[in-house]
Amino acid sequence: MTSGVRGAVTRNEFRVTELTHKIRAVFSRESNNMSKTVRYGVYGVGRIGRVHAAIVQEQGHRIVAIGDDVQAAVVAAQQELGLSSVQTFDDAASMAHTMVGAIDAVIIASHTKDHARHALPFVQARIPIYLEKPLTDGLSEAFAFVETIGRDPHQLQIGLQRRYDPALLHTKKLIQDGLIGDVREIRCILRDQYPPPPTYSSRGLIIDMGIHVADEAIFLLNEFPNEVWASVHRTKGYNSPIDEGGDTAFVTFTTPSQVLGRLDLSRTHASGYNNETYIIGTRGTIHTGRFAGYPGPIHVELWQSNGTLHPESKTFEMTHLTGAYPEFLPRFDRAYRRAHQQFREDIENGAAFGVTQNEVLDAQVFVEAAHRSAQQGGRRFQMQRFDDLERYKAACIAHGLMEDMANGD
Repeated sequence: MTSGVRGAVTRNEFRVTELTHKIRAVFSRESNNMSKTVRYGVYGVGRIGRVHAAIVQEQGHRIVAIGDDVQAAVVAAQQELGLSSVQTFDDAASMAHTMVGAIDAVIIASHTKDHARHALPFVQARIPIYLEKPLTDGLSEAFAFVETIGRDPHQLQIGLQRRYDPALLHTKKLIQDGLIGDVREIRCILRDQYPPPPTYSSRGLIIDMGIHVADEAIFLLNEFPNEVWASVHRTKGYNSPIDEGGDTAFVTFTTPSQVLGRLDLSRTHASGYNNETYIIGTRGTIHTGRFAGYPGPIHVELWQSNGTLHPESKTFEMTHLTGAYPEFLPRFDRAYRRAHQQFREDIENGAAFGVTQNEVLDAQVFVEAAHRSAQQGGRRFQMQRFDDLERYKAACIAHGLMEDMANGD
């Protein structure tokens, strides 16, 4: 069954509803109520790996092993996180084999191109994985990885933290409650203030930045797009240590229920990190995260047809951090923490993870189509999603989103 039309996708609808209920339950409890201390391994200890490691340490859990393909990253992480005495590794498979029984979970935050390769040994060792998005940097390898591990949602949780963000969860609730009527348009905006660091690995701006808001759009709409077209641009005065094909991108898409959407991406927002979402309905508009300083408040404003704010409008706060930190962290610190807490609770309860290889594969298909469109002058690409993995892959091949490796194309 395709998952384009609202109400037609049993798995996606169930997973979104289940995740929302679980997260609401998490919000009602204290952030550190696990019955035991979890022993973590962390493989990939660059910028985002150290963020994850610091969060679980602050939540009262132990890191007993770290690793990275680059030894200098291991040394830096040991110093920054106070882990001078833990076991260290330069090979993910070696960590998985050696630490069976000694770790309860692993965080994998290596370069995107290595995610699947580093995750697979831990899947085979039956060690629960918190895996940074995406699965890989190529769609063929992503499908191959999911084919290898299957659809089982008990193996790994993906680091798509927006699904745990209080402001976006409130936004989704307002949509589900019908307070803006039927959705006509959605616009998801992600603007960085700075270029990525020199050590960053990226296939392109849309592939790298776009997956965040592509998943956000799918999550909020509970619908998979059926057509996408995109463009990438270079704006004045932008200098980056890596070439992502441009610094600004516009991705337009439609859905089977006739929602018109757009993803706006850039690395040039000089005033500070900016993540906004507009949802325009037949009876009102939701504006989440309008820029109000950084760090600053996160407004979720529901504007009614008479031009006034609905009483369900709400303001959330960012985290005010000290010292050096990645620019996105004040906005999503709480989301990351709640994602990690939910990950541990699901392990303890033997529950399915809320965001898995299945959800991130959908987001990867979306951004792959947009990336290829931009490379081909804005060509429109069709998309179609199936629960059956072979039919899903065949549809991607038929629509020109990936090559048919079996036939040598």
